[in-house]
This record gives sequence, C-alpha cells and structure tokens, in this order.
Amino acid sequence: MLTPTQVALDTELVKSLQEVAAERGASLDQVFADSVRQYLRQARRAKLQREAEAFEALHAELKSKYLGQHVAIHDGNLVDHDTDPVALVRRVRERFGHAAVLIRQVEEQPEREYVFHSPRLEAAK
Repeated sequence: MLTPTQVALDTELVKSLQEVAAERGASLDQVFADSVRQYLRQARRAKLQREAEAFEALHAELKSKYLGQHVAIHDGNLVDHDTDPVALVRRVRERFGHAAVLIRQVEEQPEREYVFHSPRLEAAK
C-alpha cells in the first residue's frame, strides 16, 4: 500500500535521483523507495551489531543467570528472556514492533566458533 508523503530534499539530491531513475528506466518514487529501504537495512544491521557488542559485554552476567535461555537485547540492555525462543519473539514484537532487537541464546561462550575446511586441490594424474 502506498502512502502519499511529502519530503523536502535538496535540489542536487533530487537531480541525482532523477538521473538514476532515468538510467534504470524506473520512476523517481521507485528509486527513492529503494534508497530508503537500503538505508533502513544498513541502519538495522548497524543496530544489531551494537546489540551484539552489548550481548558480549553482558555475557558473564547473562551466563550466570540465563544460561541456555534466549535473551532479547535492545538499546544495549536485556529487555526479556525465555527458554522458548518463539514466545520470546512474540513478546518482543508486541513490545517493540519491528525495531531491531537481538535475540540470542546464552551459551558458555559469547560467540560460537565455526571451523571451515577449505578444499584441497591436487594435481590430476
């Protein structure tokens, strides 16, 4: 659903958006919407990165209280926890809508270690 909205933009920015729209064969609305979506994705990733850093900083305390449970971290703080991740997600969505909230299981180590073995190339015989 489209919602008509007015946004004031710098003239040079509008010209740049119009050029990109012409290059893509798209409308100015489409290019603007795509740009905003990309900005929001980047902002969400950055927020989740900050929440992951907060999770690591809080890990010792979380581990002592919530080992094995799932926790929700928002704005650098523990906001909820549960053994059932689905129930936790439901409560977090009710409380924070679609805001970026990190939900992670508390384990012995703050980060899982993944080991990838690369393929070995051998000469043909």
